[in-house]
Amino acid sequence: MDRYRTLEGLLIGRKPLPGGDLILSFVTPEGALQAVARKALRPTGRSGRLSLFHHLRFQVYQKPGNDLPTLTQAELVGRLEGLEAPPRFAHASYLGELAFRLASPEVAGRIWPILISGLRGIAKHENSKMVLVWAGWRVLRAAGLQPNLTGQGQSLEEGRLSPEDRGVFLGSEGVQALRAVLFLPGSEAIEVLQGAPLDRLLRALKVHADHTVGALNSAGLL
Repeated sequence: MDRYRTLEGLLIGRKPLPGGDLILSFVTPEGALQAVARKALRPTGRSGRLSLFHHLRFQVYQKPGNDLPTLTQAELVGRLEGLEAPPRFAHASYLGELAFRLASPEVAGRIWPILISGLRGIAKHENSKMVLVWAGWRVLRAAGLQPNLTGQGQSLEEGRLSPEDRGVFLGSEGVQALRAVLFLPGSEAIEVLQGAPLDRLLRALKVHADHTVGALNSAGLL
């Protein structure tokens, strides 16, 4: 295994450590990755380039015996303006964390374009919640974790439709919109979402992600 690797990815998480170090969480087309940026938070560090949602080309060094590789180089490829404003930041954070948790090497190539498209939409679309609903469900589908929407029922419970008094109530319009999100091309799905019950679909997304992926820290921001 090469000790040095050069990758390209999105920075979706930062965790400060004592001494000015940062643990960075990336989603790349090859998978999810964490690395340590030494002294990045010191006045002479490079924390400006290591801002959330920056698209970076970076190099890491894996020292034998260390759990996490060390970031050795970072070059800014691009940045998305506007994601720092609420509620866009919350929506982007949730989508980024969901993608990070699911981006195994086997499915990262499918998740990567959805994450890029979703973050761009969250940054620019007038309704960032709508974009999160679309992108979040599509990321779950890319990972093979979409719910089973066959049969009858207007609520979603543990990945399948159920009677109205159980699970998260979607209503007939919500079920129809979720089917569109999962199976129609993006532009057609967004058109269906224009009149859909977004709050129900977002709540169902959070509950389904909790059930299939585990609790996400950023869910509290929504």
